[in-house]
Amino acid sequence: MKKAGINHKSHPIESKATCPFYSNTNVSVNFNDLSFIANPQIVFQELRNKSPIQQITLDDGFPMWLISRFDDVIMVLRDPRFIKSPDNLRKNNTDPTKGKTTRTTPAHILRRWHMLASDPPEHTKLRDFAQKAFTPKIIANLRPRIQDIANELITLILKKETAIDFIDDFAYQLPIIVIAELLGLPDKDREKLRKWSEILIEVQVTEKNKLSIDENAQEFIDYLKNVFSLRRKNPGNDLISAFLKLEEAEEHMTEDELYATIFLLIVAGHETTVNLISNGMHALLSHPDQLKLLKNNPELIHSAVEEILRYNGPIFTSTMRLAGEDIIINELTIKKGEGVLVLLSSANQDETKFDNPMQFDIIRKTNKHLGFGYGIHFCIGAPLARLECEIAINTILNRLPNLKLDPKSNSYEWRTSTIIRGLKKFPVHI
Repeated sequence: MKKAGINHKSHPIESKATCPFYSNTNVSVNFNDLSFIANPQIVFQELRNKSPIQQITLDDGFPMWLISRFDDVIMVLRDPRFIKSPDNLRKNNTDPTKGKTTRTTPAHILRRWHMLASDPPEHTKLRDFAQKAFTPKIIANLRPRIQDIANELITLILKKETAIDFIDDFAYQLPIIVIAELLGLPDKDREKLRKWSEILIEVQVTEKNKLSIDENAQEFIDYLKNVFSLRRKNPGNDLISAFLKLEEAEEHMTEDELYATIFLLIVAGHETTVNLISNGMHALLSHPDQLKLLKNNPELIHSAVEEILRYNGPIFTSTMRLAGEDIIINELTIKKGEGVLVLLSSANQDETKFDNPMQFDIIRKTNKHLGFGYGIHFCIGAPLARLECEIAINTILNRLPNLKLDPKSNSYEWRTSTIIRGLKKFPVHI
């Protein structure tokens, strides 16, 4: 029996794409178009009103559905028939040869064997292992160290010229130090981790970037092999050592699952927090009234962070799901094997759920946003990201009270990504 959806008559028109995530019929959506990236709210509003469930076709002919309304997004994220692993489609496939191509490239290992790319029961096992890094006690105990790191970074900033790049000098540094210390990785490796993060977060693998992605994935795996070897000989009080100790248990992660899980913690975890902090400061500096309100009332930081997550959060869209069977939503049929991409940023601006959704309001009363997703794949690092952002912004406002946007920058360039919402550079004056 198929689940009923919200009654909405809208029939998508399938179109051949000229670039990833582009449709030349219905509402045009192009995640590589700089004008769209700079101001996606207008396109998302048009999608919600005209074509809330719209099918596009990728360059390779793969059909993908874009889901833009809040209620429809919730429906997809809670429905177990929308799955993450293509392997689960093969289990019920009557054609024994279809989809059997073995992929064991380094990039495939990192992308396939973590919890975000898995379904229960594999997902449950992997999430239980990763959850050990984010218990309430561990997060609470990190507060003094995060505060120290924030103060140390600002002390370094105060020794610089008046113009800095907020991302390079602060927003990137804070979360990478925190996650590296949790994993027990040395300070000297932070720039390597940043390089791998920026390259491997790319969701769309093309002929142009495939070689670079595979080479960097292999470098990352080789790096972890060496770390694992050292930790097995001399375990420390860090997360990697804790993961390796579990190898002796009957239920443990495979080597590939270890690589992929640590990849997810470093890349996805740190990327989310970098852009949460920088997007937050950009929103505040762009809205002087809200900036002044928070400066005068630092106790509003909790609601301010929630509004940052809703207004311009670090996650643009979900990672892709696949229909595990034919599924009807709002009288439209998403066929088995077709892809689904939920637009979290659009759902967070849905007029039916939020009053004046285009307005940045740090004292917003009702704010049940989807900034960290929803359902079984809800971001496991959300409590840590929130804590880091709260400490970062309040410390910035306290110690750099004159921080302002660079007057020479008429506009800021946003990264072209289907997953991450963040600035490429963020020049500011202190």
